[in-house]
Amino acid sequence: MTPITLTFASLLALLSSVPVSAFESMKRPILYPNAHYEIMGKAAAREDVEKCWVLARETGASENSDDQVSQDAANDAAALAVAGAAAAAVLGGDPHRAAVAGAAGGGAASFAAGMAFQSNPPPVFSGIVERCLFEKGYEVAGWE
Repeated sequence: MTPITLTFASLLALLSSVPVSAFESMKRPILYPNAHYEIMGKAAAREDVEKCWVLARETGASENSDDQVSQDAANDAAALAVAGAAAAAVLGGDPHRAAVAGAAGGGAASFAAGMAFQSNPPPVFSGIVERCLFEKGYEVAGWE
């Protein structure tokens, strides 16, 4: 197995171990149990949260920071490409192959890690959700 093939095989094994739900894990608003919440009940309140979530999406606000995660992954890929090429040059390997392997493996792993650990919606998105809920009579106590 070539080093590049081994790198891609390792990367696929890493990504297959990340659960799909990790990409969808997002904090949701926790509603304060005010009089409106008590009247509406938990099921209706949950439905109103979902309606406000959809409204925020429809306004064009992004519920995740994909752009930032992608930028971080690109930066990590570039840094690992340089590090891989330098290490290969010092150790007598093929700098080009090491750079490609470092960039591919590092960038993809960085992107996966960024998506897996992301949980807070951006301020604009959460602000729209909170305003929508406020206008419906709810109070957001925090995000969990």
